[in-house]
Amino acid sequence: MRLLQKAIGAMLRPAAERRARGKSFEELAAILEEAWPPLETHLAGKPDTAMNREAIAHCVGIERWGQSRLRVGLGEPLTMDAYHPYRPDLQDGVEALADAMKTTRQDTIALAHQLAEQGVDPATTVQHNDLGDMTLGAWIVYLKQHASRELPLRVRG
Repeated sequence: MRLLQKAIGAMLRPAAERRARGKSFEELAAILEEAWPPLETHLAGKPDTAMNREAIAHCVGIERWGQSRLRVGLGEPLTMDAYHPYRPDLQDGVEALADAMKTTRQDTIALAHQLAEQGVDPATTVQHNDLGDMTLGAWIVYLKQHASRELPLRVRG
């Protein structure tokens, strides 16, 4: 599995870096904002199945984990942890998990604005466990791409 993640990362990181290059945190926040409505529409009314719970919890966990990496740009220490502790409880149900995803995305957008307000350079790098050093701008694009790819693909019904 780790080898597969590294292979996928060989494509994802350069793509995220290209999409983020030259963009301000305000522009990156706008990209996150624009990506949310179709995801919210997709999640609305989905059946409360184990697969749907797992998919949404996965995306929430990845985005919250990514937020911890973005906060490194604000001076927080880097913790090389996995995303699992950031996942919400699967018992919460699909509707609550969809709400958690919405709140999590809003928090990521707020972090992008905070990075802009603090004058952090979007080209500052922070390590990803599998993909290596990524700019903070690429982290934001990565989080946008992850949810935009995974939620429509994996949340069914």
